[in-house]
Amino acid sequence: MIETERLLLRPFQVEDTVPMLRNWASDPEVTKFLTWQPHESAEVTARVLETWVKKYDDPSFYLWAVEWKEIRQPVGSISAVRTDDKTDSATIGYCIGRGWWGKGIVAEALQAVMSFFFEEVGANCVNACHDPQNPNSGKVMRKCGMTYEGTWRAGGVNNQGVCDESWYSILKKEYESFRGQKGVVRQVTNPEEKTGISRLILEALPEWFGIPEAREEYIQDSADQLFFAAFRDDSPAGFLCLKETGRETVELAVMGVRKEYHRLGIGKELFAAAKNCAFRKGYSFIQVKTVQMGRYEEYDQTNMFYQSLGFKEFEVFPSLWGEENPCQIYVMGLGR
Repeated sequence: MIETERLLLRPFQVEDTVPMLRNWASDPEVTKFLTWQPHESAEVTARVLETWVKKYDDPSFYLWAVEWKEIRQPVGSISAVRTDDKTDSATIGYCIGRGWWGKGIVAEALQAVMSFFFEEVGANCVNACHDPQNPNSGKVMRKCGMTYEGTWRAGGVNNQGVCDESWYSILKKEYESFRGQKGVVRQVTNPEEKTGISRLILEALPEWFGIPEAREEYIQDSADQLFFAAFRDDSPAGFLCLKETGRETVELAVMGVRKEYHRLGIGKELFAAAKNCAFRKGYSFIQVKTVQMGRYEEYDQTNMFYQSLGFKEFEVFPSLWGEENPCQIYVMGLGR
């Protein structure tokens, strides 16, 4: 059993029949680029689970249910579809229900399984492949530090027929280096340093902060706010500001990460530091505003990032920022 912040990777049980069928196994969109057909009934799912459960007696059988702690149900699976003792390598495969796409769940599960193979099994290489028509799977592999090795043309077969396979891999020494890149997140208190960092980051992100007047307001306001910065090689990679909006609530006022550091977990590191600080200061809630999902691709990514952190949709103000930019408010309790 492997546990992460949001997931429990555990052996499957026959009792998982109903959630497995409902959450992903019956969905043709989930199986579109896989090698097995959608399950047509609970009987099919039960038979598959019975087969898997029997295989757990084999120590070389690596298959986990990806349980989403929030609902205490499996929402997908991750496994070593092949291991090679001669090369000390493992090939990983995964799938997840459509209702949980875009929340960073697969990356979180893959990182945990990579750690397991490198640290517990003693693997030297972990690899994975995807159909180039399913590019989001490749994004997951890159996010976890894997390197693109090349595309094997007509190298595989899935539910779309004969397909190309784009291969990624990571060696143990690269994994250790990647893990060591987390760097430093610290709270900044000097107003001039705050505005300097926020200016450096926001001016490099015109897709999100392209209106000069609004960007300058964020920069100037940051001087008086709780300020957290992430550093890589002593250079600012990202920052986050909190401001008090009530006796019980702080707002994530602004956040930015330089593009070259996207998908390396820096945003989550920043938020974890800010969240812990807000909790220690006695706040009960954090809220954040962004443009409602479905308007712009960049802001859709922002919405999915906030959802992956655990924020819940609270309310939409259709005209706060103008009719073209409806304001979505998310909220999170701090567990008091």
